[in-house]
Amino acid sequence: MATKVIVNPITRISGYLQIEVEIENNVVVDAKSQGMMFRGFEKMLKGRVPTDAIYFTERICGICSTAHGLVSARALENALNVIPTLNERILRDIMHSSEFIQNHLRHFYQFVLPDYVGNIGVDPVFTVENKDYRIPEKESQRLREDYFLSIEVSKKAHQLLAILGGKAPHTHGVFVGGVTSTVNAEKVLEAQGIVADMIDFIENRMIDDVNTIGKYYEEYYEIGASSGNFMSYGLFDSYADIRYVPRRIILNNGEELEIDPSKITQNIYNSWYSAEGEQFGVENDNWQANPQKPTGYSWIKAPRYDGMPMEVGPLARMYISGLYRQKSSTMNRLVARVLEAKEVAEGIRKLLGRVKVEPLSFKRFVMPREALGFDLHDTTRGALAHFVGIRDKVIDKYTIITPSGWNLSPTDSAGVKGTVEQALIGTFIDNPNDPVEIGRIVRSFDPCVSCGTHVVSNKISLVEIRVV
Repeated sequence: MATKVIVNPITRISGYLQIEVEIENNVVVDAKSQGMMFRGFEKMLKGRVPTDAIYFTERICGICSTAHGLVSARALENALNVIPTLNERILRDIMHSSEFIQNHLRHFYQFVLPDYVGNIGVDPVFTVENKDYRIPEKESQRLREDYFLSIEVSKKAHQLLAILGGKAPHTHGVFVGGVTSTVNAEKVLEAQGIVADMIDFIENRMIDDVNTIGKYYEEYYEIGASSGNFMSYGLFDSYADIRYVPRRIILNNGEELEIDPSKITQNIYNSWYSAEGEQFGVENDNWQANPQKPTGYSWIKAPRYDGMPMEVGPLARMYISGLYRQKSSTMNRLVARVLEAKEVAEGIRKLLGRVKVEPLSFKRFVMPREALGFDLHDTTRGALAHFVGIRDKVIDKYTIITPSGWNLSPTDSAGVKGTVEQALIGTFIDNPNDPVEIGRIVRSFDPCVSCGTHVVSNKISLVEIRVV
């Protein structure tokens, strides 16, 4: 008979996430990923001036706020037919990339490391004893030191964002048509110094640290596999000589697909929403919250590409780019994130060499009475899409499909499991009363339920690991 284990909430992530699994003979046979926050930003935006969306959507998340502002601005530029200059695109990409470094450092050290190294030296509000610490003390001590060093480097990444964007998080430096903050030689030189420090830490500390963890937890290169369908909307894909990853899908059978936005849908069969039909395209926002829905178990919708779930994020990007062609697994996600941090930092260094010190070039635009716009772009956690519909010069509809929507989605109406759910099924749980494997697998995706759902619900308890 199956044993039900509920972990509520998954700690050391952004937002409130509950994981429910069924275990038979110490193996997970079923899993549910349950986002316990209600999405509300899309409804808040209706009726507002379209340019408000840039700064409103930044407030969805404090860690990846620049990503939302940038993609919102690009969606509006698509609707208004506004094209930024090359210099402004470079500055925006540097700002966005600095957020990558801040996020990857924070995720690896502050969120993931405590799963593998104990006694870091900070006292959490609540802890569950983890008896599976394997790394010898000498190497553990180096990891603890780097935990604290990483905080300073992560802070520098936000300083770089503030230098070019005015503030961090929730930068004011991105707007329709380009950037709002001037750049001078002093700012460029300061930014170059920060990037040099980032690269030094990543190359000489962070890469060694993830390899140390992998050495003592080798089985995590095998467990935590999703379907193996990888998707990226592209990153650094508009520069011929800095090109990192194109907009593409690689399926688990090796087939490569060009992305057709019309094939992106959202399914709400197991989500706490009601609408006409259970699946719809990105242009449809006629759903309503329904917390009493009998089949519902998550506030996160289920994005699908041509009916298929996708894994998005650093491993997907590194796989598609060809820089790290390793299969979907817990440890490969961690390794890919660290290697990507180096790739992105090097990209910032190259882009800084191309920045021109010149006056801002504001684009004049007239808000049309009606227009549609969208943007697909990769961010720290993966593929992010914003879709905007304008009517009577205000926002008529707004749809956001986040990376964590893809990775944390519930099962759809066809019975197809979401990416995290797939990654959990088949996992051997050594001790169902202390299921450390669940947290390690889920955290490897860098979940952000704030992005996936947006407004807090009361469907959450403080801390609970329950075996039923």
